Formats: sequence, C-alpha cells, structure tokens
Amino acid sequence: MKKFFLSIAGGLALGLILSFSFMDYESSWTHHIQRAGVDQVVEEMDFEFVFIASLLVLGISALIFLVWSFVEKKKDEKFIRDFENDKKRDN
Repeated sequence: MKKFFLSIAGGLALGLILSFSFMDYESSWTHHIQRAGVDQVVEEMDFEFVFIASLLVLGISALIFLVWSFVEKKKDEKFIRDFENDKKRDN
C-alpha cells in the first residue's frame, strides 16, 4: 500500500511540475461590461491542459510503480540466489 501511495504522490508532484513547465497553460477569461448592471469577469479552466496533465500524472505514477516493483523483484531474486549459494557452500 505504501508503494502505491508514494508512486501516486511522486507522479502527482513530477507530473504537475513537468506539465506547468513544458506545456502552455492559458487561462481563458471573458470580461462582461455592464451586464445586469455590474462588470463581470468570468474565468474558465483550460480543459485540454487539465486532461493532458492528468494523463501525464497517471503515466508517471504507473512508471514509478512499475520501476519500483521491478527493483524489488530483482532484490528478492538476488537475495534468494545468494542464500542458495551460501547454503550450497555450507554443505
């Protein structure tokens, strides 16, 4: 469970940093003058940016999880191999 949450947190941090630094975030807004007696500014999200950034976060999270799992598997295999070699030497 720890590996899952840390990979999500790492993917979120790296994905957001990469998406804000390499993609152009364009805040879209419109200014309505004297509509219903008041000036209004309407701000909207850039949904293309949000969608691509969320895909980037998910992709990086999955990559972190897969690499972490691969490293753990290799550590376990090395430990078992060393253990069996030590056992053979003792006999």
